[in-house]
Amino acid sequence: MALSPIERERAKTEAQAAIDAASLGLELGTLDDRAWTRAVADALGSAYLRDDDPRWQSGFDGDSQLWRDARELILAPVHRDGTFLDIGCATGHLMECLQSWARERGRRLSMFGLELSSALVARARGQLPGLADQIFEGNVLDWSPPHTFTFVHVGLEYVPAARRPWLVRRLVDHFVAPDGRLIVGPVDDAELPATIGAFERAETSPETSRRTDRNRKTRHVVWCRT
Repeated sequence: MALSPIERERAKTEAQAAIDAASLGLELGTLDDRAWTRAVADALGSAYLRDDDPRWQSGFDGDSQLWRDARELILAPVHRDGTFLDIGCATGHLMECLQSWARERGRRLSMFGLELSSALVARARGQLPGLADQIFEGNVLDWSPPHTFTFVHVGLEYVPAARRPWLVRRLVDHFVAPDGRLIVGPVDDAELPATIGAFERAETSPETSRRTDRNRKTRHVVWCRT
C-alpha cells in the first residue's frame, strides 16, 4: 500500500509524538533507557510498515536518486572487503543497497543487520531470505554480537543523548574488528558538532566525509578507525 503525501506527513507526526512522549518519560524517570529505545523502535516500525516503498520503510521520504545521494556516503570509510553490520537495519533495504553500491566500487561486503522492532525484523527476514540468519533482533544497549565486524554502522539517535559517547566506546571495544571502522550517520550540518563530540568524549579520533545532494542538502558521516 502506498501512502499519499498527506498520509505520510500524518505518519511522521504520529511517530514523532510517540517519540516525544517517550523522551518526556525518560526525563521524568518513568521510563528507563531500555524502555525508551523500545518505544522509539515501536513508533518507527509502525510508521515504516504503513507503506510498501522500501525507502520509506528505511526512514527516508524521497526518490531513488535522493536516497542514493543520502546513503551511499556511508561507504566513504569502507577501505576493504569485509563484514558489515547495519544497526537499526529496519527492513534491510539499506543493507541491500550498500552491498550493491560497494560492489560497483570493487568491494565485497557480507551484510548483517540488527533491529529492535520485531515487526521490522520479520519483514527484513521475509524480504531477504538469504540473509535471514544474519539479521538479528536485539537492543544495541545490551546485545552481544556473535563476532566482530569489519564495519559497523549506527545512528546515535537510537539511544538517549547521554548514552551516545558510551555507545561509541561500546561499539569500538566490542563490535568492530581490528583495522575496522565505526561509521555514524549520515547527519546534517546541525547534528555534526554533537556527533563529533560523542566520538571525542569516547576517546576516539573522529574523521568525517560529506556529500551534497541535488537539493543542496549536505550530509556527513563521522567515523573512526580501530
